[in-house]
Amino acid sequence: MTFTISQAGILLLLSLLQPLDSQIQQANSANINQNLGQPDAGTLFSGTGTNLYYGVNLVPFGPEVGDQEVNPGLLTAGQTIDLHMYFPFYGGLYNYSTLSVNGYIGFATVLDQGPTLNVGPDMTDWPRHEDPAMIAPYLCKQQIPQNLNPGMRSGVFYRLMMRQSLFGRQSGSNTNLGQSTYQSSFFGQSASQACPGTPDSYVRCDSQADYFLEQMQQWLIEGVAGAAAFRADAALVVTWYNTASAISGRSDIDAGQLATYQAIWLTDRTARLSYVILNYDRLGFDAADFRQNSRSGRCQALFNGGNHTGLVPVDPTQDFKNTPKVLAQRSGVPQMVRGRYMFRVDDVVRPAGCSNKTGGTYPMLIYPNIVNMLGEMTVDVNAICLDRSQTYILMIEQRQTATCTVLTSAIARCNLPKIYDWGTKTVYFQPQSGGANDEKAFVGYIYFVPPTLDPMRLDIGNVYDWFKNPLPYTTMPVVWYPRNFTNPEIALHLDQVRMGDDSIYSVQLGLYVIAYREHKDDNIKKFRPENRVICRLGTYSNRNTYEYRWKPQEERINLYQVEQWYMNDWERQNELYNYRFGYLKLAPLRTNQEQNPQNLLSGLVSAPISLHFLWTSNNPKFSTTTYSQNDETARVEYIKKKSLEMCHDWYDEDGAQWNFIRDTETNSSCPCIERQAIADIGRFMPHPRCSQAFRDITCTTSIGSRNCYMSSQNVMTTYAGDGHTYSSENTARFPTHYGQVCCYDDQGHLMQTAYQPVIKVTPDVPYNPGFPLRAYEFGTAPYMGQYEVPGLSAFHNDYMPYFLCCKFADFRCQMFYWRRPSSGCQEYQPPAYGEVMGAGTFNTIDNDKFIFNEPGVFNALYIPKTLSTPEVKVQLRMERYPNRRVDFSLLGRYMSQQDLVQPTNATVVTGVVLEATGTDRVHVLARKDTRRFRYRTSIIVGNILRYFDTMRIQRFKGVMVYVNNVERGQPEIYVVLEEAQIGIRVRESYAIDIDRLSEYQESMGMLNIALSVPPQYGVRPDGDKTREQEIRQRYNLPRVSGVFRPFPDQSSGSYLTTLTLNDVNSESIRQQMINQYRVQGTGEAGSDQNINNQGNNYGMPTENMFTTSKDEDKKFEVFPEAYMKSGPIYKTAPKYETGPYRFYPVTGQVMNQRLQTCRDMQQANNINMQPLQSQLTADYGHTQCPDNPAAVIQDCGDSVACLYDYSSLNAKILGINVKNEWNIFTNDRFDASRQYNSCGVINIEYPEYLMKTSSMSSAYMQGDVARFECFQSHWIKGVHEYKCGLIVDRNRPNNYRFEWNKGEQPWCRSREKENFLIWLSAIAGFLGIVVVLILLFLCCWIVKQKKRNEANEQRRQDGFDMASRSSMSQRGAKYPIAESEPLKGKPYDADTYRDDDFYPPAREEQYAQAQDLQGLKTMV
Repeated sequence: MTFTISQAGILLLLSLLQPLDSQIQQANSANINQNLGQPDAGTLFSGTGTNLYYGVNLVPFGPEVGDQEVNPGLLTAGQTIDLHMYFPFYGGLYNYSTLSVNGYIGFATVLDQGPTLNVGPDMTDWPRHEDPAMIAPYLCKQQIPQNLNPGMRSGVFYRLMMRQSLFGRQSGSNTNLGQSTYQSSFFGQSASQACPGTPDSYVRCDSQADYFLEQMQQWLIEGVAGAAAFRADAALVVTWYNTASAISGRSDIDAGQLATYQAIWLTDRTARLSYVILNYDRLGFDAADFRQNSRSGRCQALFNGGNHTGLVPVDPTQDFKNTPKVLAQRSGVPQMVRGRYMFRVDDVVRPAGCSNKTGGTYPMLIYPNIVNMLGEMTVDVNAICLDRSQTYILMIEQRQTATCTVLTSAIARCNLPKIYDWGTKTVYFQPQSGGANDEKAFVGYIYFVPPTLDPMRLDIGNVYDWFKNPLPYTTMPVVWYPRNFTNPEIALHLDQVRMGDDSIYSVQLGLYVIAYREHKDDNIKKFRPENRVICRLGTYSNRNTYEYRWKPQEERINLYQVEQWYMNDWERQNELYNYRFGYLKLAPLRTNQEQNPQNLLSGLVSAPISLHFLWTSNNPKFSTTTYSQNDETARVEYIKKKSLEMCHDWYDEDGAQWNFIRDTETNSSCPCIERQAIADIGRFMPHPRCSQAFRDITCTTSIGSRNCYMSSQNVMTTYAGDGHTYSSENTARFPTHYGQVCCYDDQGHLMQTAYQPVIKVTPDVPYNPGFPLRAYEFGTAPYMGQYEVPGLSAFHNDYMPYFLCCKFADFRCQMFYWRRPSSGCQEYQPPAYGEVMGAGTFNTIDNDKFIFNEPGVFNALYIPKTLSTPEVKVQLRMERYPNRRVDFSLLGRYMSQQDLVQPTNATVVTGVVLEATGTDRVHVLARKDTRRFRYRTSIIVGNILRYFDTMRIQRFKGVMVYVNNVERGQPEIYVVLEEAQIGIRVRESYAIDIDRLSEYQESMGMLNIALSVPPQYGVRPDGDKTREQEIRQRYNLPRVSGVFRPFPDQSSGSYLTTLTLNDVNSESIRQQMINQYRVQGTGEAGSDQNINNQGNNYGMPTENMFTTSKDEDKKFEVFPEAYMKSGPIYKTAPKYETGPYRFYPVTGQVMNQRLQTCRDMQQANNINMQPLQSQLTADYGHTQCPDNPAAVIQDCGDSVACLYDYSSLNAKILGINVKNEWNIFTNDRFDASRQYNSCGVINIEYPEYLMKTSSMSSAYMQGDVARFECFQSHWIKGVHEYKCGLIVDRNRPNNYRFEWNKGEQPWCRSREKENFLIWLSAIAGFLGIVVVLILLFLCCWIVKQKKRNEANEQRRQDGFDMASRSSMSQRGAKYPIAESEPLKGKPYDADTYRDDDFYPPAREEQYAQAQDLQGLKTMV
C-alpha cells in the first residue's frame, strides 16, 4: 500500500516536471532573448502555458512583458521610482513611489525597527516617528530567498503602463503595432525607445499598454459600481513573486511558505479618479516570526493615508484577523477569480467589489449616489457577496424599499421608486431573509434631488428656450451617455453575459413627456401631486459601439411632431391645459408599453419645461379653427389665447387660498440691501439658479437682476392668535410651505414687482424682480403633498403662472404680481454678524474687536434651548500654525521626523463643528499638509465625508450645506441650521486662487469663520448691552455666549473703536475666554490647571464635539473619516509643548517692539561686530524676526491684523489678505447691521405709458423720491412725485411710521386725446355759456311772465267785476256787470297794461260799439 502511493507520487512528480523541464530547456536555448511568441515562452514569469507557480488571477509580469526588478540592495528600504504623472491616493498626489520587498508601495520613509511594521493612527507615535502613506497588499517583513531551487524564481517586479494618447498619439500609432512580441529582448524596451519624456525602461506606452488598460477597465466594470465612468490612462503594476517571511529558512521555503501577490494602481489623465486591484495568488505565511502564528510581526493588508489621516483594511473580517492567508482564498469579485480585491483610492479609500463582513458597519459603494427624485432610476451597489438564489432589497430611510437584481456576485442593481424627497437618506442593503441572518453591516447613503438641481439630469439644451413663445427652434437637442442604459431584457440571462459586453447597451429608447399637476383626488379627499405620461415625442437607438463608451450621444427632438399620444381628442382639447408644465424622460421601451403607458422603466429625467409647444401639435381643436397649422403667427396667437385663459384660472384659484404674503412679509421680509442678504447667512442664501455669486446660468424667472437670494429654509411663523396680544412670544416657531425670493440690481437695491410694469417697456428689457413663493422651491417635509414636492410644486404654483401671465399672455403680468408682490423690507431686522480671520483676529457678533491666540477647542457660540428657540452649539479648533521656513529636504540628514512640524506662537482656526436640537452634526475641517491638492477642506456630516463635486447644495437632517465652487477645491462652504436660522461661512485661506500662485504648491491650511445670528436671540449688532438683562427677562431670551460673544453680561467700549495694539492678546480678554469657553482637556499640557470652570455656571458644553459622536452616528466611527475630524492637522511632537517651545502669547506691544528692533537690525550697516554679539544678533534675527521686517511695516501700515499675521506667520500674502479682509468686513458689517427704514412700494395700477424717473433708482427706503412721468405722446395726470418720509403722531411722539406722501395715483393721457378734450372743452364751454345765458333769459322771462300772469289775473278779475256793474246800469249793454259786486277799480297806466282781453282799449276795439263805449266811458 505504501509502495503504491509512493509510485503514484513519483509518477505525478515526473508528469509535473516535464513541462518544467521544457521551460528550463527553452530558457537555456539560443532564442531566450527573442521571445518570438511561442505559447510557452517566458512562462516562468508571465504564467502562460503550464507554469506550476503562477496563478490564474495575476496579470502577466516579469521581464518578458517589460517589468524591471527592484534592485536587490534596495529591497528592504525600498526603491523609489518615477511615475511620470500624478497618481491620486488618499487625498494626496504622488508622482513617485517606493517599492519594498516588505509588501508595500510607499510614499515616505518606513520605520522598520522591531519585528512589526507599524503604520496608522493607532500603531504609530506620529510625528515623533513616521506614519507613511502606503498601499500595502501584504505588509510584514519579508525577504527574497537567495537559495531557491533552480526551478523557482523570486523578486519584486514593476512596470508603468501609459496610454498612447497621453503623448499625443492615438491607439495603433506606435511602431511594431499589431505584433504579439515586444521590440526589446529582455526588459521590453531600451531607454532611447521609451515614451517621450520618460527615459525609464519600465514605462510602456504602446498598443500593448492600451490593450492592458482596456482589460483593467473591463475588470473594474465587472467588479466596481460606477467604474464604467472611469477611463484608465495609466497603471502601475507591482508584483511580489515568491517572497518569504523575513526569518524563513530553506525548509520553510521548500514547504511552500511563499507569497505571490500583485497590486495594480490605475488612474486617469486628470488625476481625479484612482483604483487599486489587488491579486493574491498564494499566501504561505501569516506573520514574520517562527511558525508564523503569533501576533508579533503579523502580516497586514491595508491602505494607510499617512500622518494619521486614516487607515482602511483590505478585509475587516474576523477570518482575516485570525489568519491573513484567507485573502488568497476569498475574493471581492467571486464571479471573476479568487484572491482579487478592488478599491477606489483617490480620496478616502472606499472598498469596492463585495465583502464577507456580517457584523458591525461596512460602507456600501453606490453609483450613482445622486438620484433624481422623479427618475425611478437604477443604482448599482457593492455590498455583500451576492447569491443569485437570494432576493436582496435596499431599504431607504423613512421611505420605500427598492428591489434589487443580482448582476454579478459583486454588483446588485436596485430599481428605486419615486422618492418625493430632497436630501441625504441613509440606505441599508440586506437579503430579503435578513431577519434570520447576520448580514446587517452594509450602510450607504443616496442624495435625492429635485429635477431643478439634479446635476445628472437629461440634457435638453438651453432650458430657457423651452419657455419662449414662439420656440426659437423647431428642433431641440437631447444628449445622454449611452452607457447609462442597458437592455431591460438582460436580467433574464445575466449569467450568460459579462458586464463589459457592449451588446447589453443595445436598446431602443423612448422620449416621453410627463405632465405634472396638483389636483383634487376624490378618493382620498385631498389634493395630491400627479405625474402623467401624455405622449412620446420620439424613439432613439442607444449606440453601444466602443467610441460611445465615454462619448455622449446627441440627437434632435422634433417639437411639432408627436410619435404617440396617450390622451384622447377630448383630453387633448380640455384636460391638457390643466397641466401647466412637465418634464421629459428618456427610458427604454418595453414590449407592452402601449398597454400600460403610465409605467415607464428607469431612465433620465430633464429639468421642468413648459408644455405650450404641445398645444398646437396634432391638436384637433387647433386644426378645426381659423388657425393654420403652418402659420407660426397663428400658433403664437393660439398660445397667447390659451395662456390668457390659464392665467385667469390661476388668478382665481390662487385668490381663493390663504393670503400667505402676511406670513412671508412678517416673518421673512427681504433684506433692504444686498449686503444685508450676504451677511444674513442663516436666513437667506444665494439663489441656486439665479446668482452671479455662484455663476449659474440656468435662471429663467429673474433675468435682469444682478443677484437673487432666497430663504435658506421654509418661512418660519408663530401662533398669531387674535392679533391683539403678545401670546406668540412664548410659542415655538413652526415652518410653513412658503418661501421668499429677493432680487437686487446693480446698485444692491431691492427690486420691486410693483415697478415692473412701469420699468419694463419692451419684452427685451429684462426687469424681473423676485417674488415670494407659495410653494418653497426646496420643498416641505414630508415632501409628498400639495405645495411640498421640491421644485415641482414651485413650478406648478409659482414659476409657471409667471410665464403664463408675464411671458405668453399680453398685459397680464400685473395680475400675477398682485398675487405675488415682492417684499418691501419693512419688517426686516438685520442679523448680528461676526468673523474670525487669519491668526485669531476677531470681530464678534456684538462688534468687539481683538486678537486672541490660544491652542485648544473653544465654544464659539452656545445658545441654550428655550420655548421658542432650539439649543445651538458651535465649536472652533485653534492650532499653532507651523513654521513654514523649515526645509523638509533636510529630513534624515540634519533633521529628524519630529522636527518637521515646528509650531509658531500664532494660532489659526483649523476646524469648526456645529449642531442644533434635532439636527445632524456638521464638521468643516482644513485638510492636512500635502492633502489639499484636490480638496482644500473636508465636510463631514454624521461621521461621513461628503462630496460636493457635482451636487453643490445638499440637505441633511435640519441642516443645509452648500459650496461655492467658483474656486477650485471647495474653499468656501456655507452651513445653515434651518430651525435656528444660524449660519456660518467657512473660507479656507481666504478662498485664494492657489493655482495662480507659483510659489505655493497648495493652500495655506487656515479657516476664516463668519457667523450670523438672527435678531430673535436678542443680540444687538452694535454691542449695546445696557438693557441686556432686562430685555432677556422680559422677552424670555436665551443667553448667547462664546468666543464670538465673549462678554454677554458686560459692556465693552471696543465696539466704538477700531482694533488697536492693546487688543492683541490682552491678558484680561485671554483669561476670561480661556476659563469660560475652552473645552477642558483640549489645550497644551499644563494649561488647564488654572481653569475654575466658570463657563459651567452658565451651562457651557464640556463635550469636545471633534472627538465624540452623536448616538445615531457612532456606527460610522469605524470609517476613516473619524481620524480626519478628531485629530489636529498640525500635530507637533511632545517636546514642542513644553519648555522653551511651549506656546506663549505675543502682545501688541511686544510685537511692535520686536518689529522695530528687527527693522533696525535689517537696516543697520554694522558688519564688524564682536563674535558673541554677531552670533546673538544672528540668533535673534533667526528666531524672532520675519524675513523682511521693513516690508512688514511698510506694507501693513497701521493695520494691526496685518502686522500680527505678517510678522508671526512670515507670509506676505497672509498679511495682505487679512488686511483686505478686515477692511472689507468692517465696511460690509457697518452697512449690513444698519436699520434701514422702508415705506414699501407705491402700488401703481394700469400704468399705460407711465415711466419712473429714473427707472432703476431706489424707491422704497426713507428719503427716496419716486417721480413718474409719461412718454412724449402722453401727459402726466395725478400726483406724480412721492417722497418716503417719517410720519409722527403728534399726540403720541413715540409712535411713528414711514409713509409716502398722500396723493392720487399718477396716470397718463395721450396728447391727441388731450387736444381733442381741450377743443371739446372750449366748444362745450362756449356752448355752455350760451346755454347758460339762454337759460338765464328763460328763467327771467318765465319769472316775469309768471308775475305778469298773476297780475293780469288779478286785473282780469277786477275787469269782470267792473263790466258786470256797467251792464246792469245801462239797458241793452253788451257787457253787463253784476250789481252785487261794487266797483273796485284802480287807476291804470297805458304803458303798464298790454294789449289783451283785460285791457279796456282793446276791449273797445273788439267788442264795443261807439254808443256802448261812450256809455262805458261815461260811467267810468
